[in-house]
Amino acid sequence: MKDIYGANKMTIIEHLEELRKRIIISLIFFAAAVVFSFIFADKISDILRLPALGIVENFVFVAPTEVFTAYMRISILSGFVISLPFILYQLGMFLTPAIPPDKRNSVFTWLVMSFLLSIAGIMFSYFLALPFALKFLVDFAKGAAFPMISIGRYFSFATAFLLIGAGVFQIPVIMGLLSSIGILNAHFFSKNRKYAIAAISIISAIITPTQDVFNMLIFAVPMWALYEVGILISRIIEKKSLAAR
Repeated sequence: MKDIYGANKMTIIEHLEELRKRIIISLIFFAAAVVFSFIFADKISDILRLPALGIVENFVFVAPTEVFTAYMRISILSGFVISLPFILYQLGMFLTPAIPPDKRNSVFTWLVMSFLLSIAGIMFSYFLALPFALKFLVDFAKGAAFPMISIGRYFSFATAFLLIGAGVFQIPVIMGLLSSIGILNAHFFSKNRKYAIAAISIISAIITPTQDVFNMLIFAVPMWALYEVGILISRIIEKKSLAAR
């Protein structure tokens, strides 16, 4: 059975089977990436400790399993980053049959953009947000208590920042997708900018692991900038759409 584009039309069962296949392949690749990362967990942990250099002198562990658990956590994060391009590719291959041929290249463009922005968000958190937040909190506590930060708590704190960075940098992709499928447009985003800024401020206060204004602004400011980038992308998409008609 063929659709209007001449491609074989899949039944619901075939779609579910294809989804199952893509999920299994992605999980296998992810698991392999986690195992690979665990082999080099000590090297990865050294990299994750760099933002704390000069801020935290020594880390401690308070439970026999804490270091192992911490290494597992960073191995999972590393495995996710390593396997993300492959997982996004599998997602694109699953979506491709349901998309018109002339739109299929744009799917992979969005997926590549999503991946690159995820990496940009992780780098932003690693080089700026994490060391700034850590220094602020350690300096704030000086005189009140002596810092004895456990390795497990630090890695939880660090990985939270990295994942948040990857997430918030998806704002332009989300806005662009909403424009490309016609749900929202650049005019709507521009008109409701003040509400978006208020929402971003609230979201950044919620997602930031620390509840102070300075660290909230670390994520709020780039989110505001990314929102403006999203408006620009929406306008470009709309102009291309009008030109194609």
